[in-house]
Amino acid sequence: MAFFDELGKAISGKSREAATKVRDLTEILQLKSKLSSEKEKVNKAYINLGKAYYDRHEVSAEEEYADDFEAIRAGLLKISELEEEIISLEGTRICAECGAKVEKGAAFCGRCGAQMPLKQEETEETFDSSDADAAYTEEQPQQESSIPVPAAEKKTEEISVTAGRTEE
Repeated sequence: MAFFDELGKAISGKSREAATKVRDLTEILQLKSKLSSEKEKVNKAYINLGKAYYDRHEVSAEEEYADDFEAIRAGLLKISELEEEIISLEGTRICAECGAKVEKGAAFCGRCGAQMPLKQEETEETFDSSDADAAYTEEQPQQESSIPVPAAEKKTEEISVTAGRTEE
């Protein structure tokens, strides 16, 4: 029985050690989480401070920060271009009122209900160019050329001009 007593003591000792290590690891993880949270708060404060400084001095940047200001401007421009490219590929557009993504052909924003303006390219998709050509030729009187044309060419020109006209 001494063997089982020794075995029981060894097992309980090891389990206490394991429990202690688990508590220590848990405490370490909690402290690391708190540390990370505090670092994130400080970084957000730095970002807010930097953004406020940038907003105040965007036009009149001090010379020592001119490169940083230019890097920010270039970065913001690139971000805007990339966002526009993504929106174009997705077949959506952005609501001017709330910033939500809206389907390209939608008349109103699904989030805020704002009316979406029709863009030029959307109106061009429904535009039939053959209708415009017909309307243009009907409205435009045929002008006679002031350059003399040989008689043979004149007859073929008259035929082609009158062939395009419709009798009303």
